[in-house]
Amino acid sequence: MENMLQADGDIKAVFAANDEMALGAVEAISGAGKNIMVVGFDATDDDIAAIKAGRIAATVAQQPELIGQTAVENAIKLINGETIPESIPVEVTLITKDNAS
Repeated sequence: MENMLQADGDIKAVFAANDEMALGAVEAISGAGKNIMVVGFDATDDDIAAIKAGRIAATVAQQPELIGQTAVENAIKLINGETIPESIPVEVTLITKDNAS
């Protein structure tokens, strides 16, 4: 993130692949004195605490139970000779300051 900020000081937002990366980005952004929106992915306790503190804008919470249920349902369909879609999206939840509690 430090290198990215040096290469392009006009960054407006960061979407991190996971919450640990989001927290690292926040540290680099803070060190550079910038105000950039950061969104993480995984809804870890540390990231949710950072959201509540106003340091991170949001994180994405996956739904492991729904992912597993969907996988099993589609595996059964395949076993039974049915076809399934190539891509099967599973709903996620955006965690922000409004619903972080």
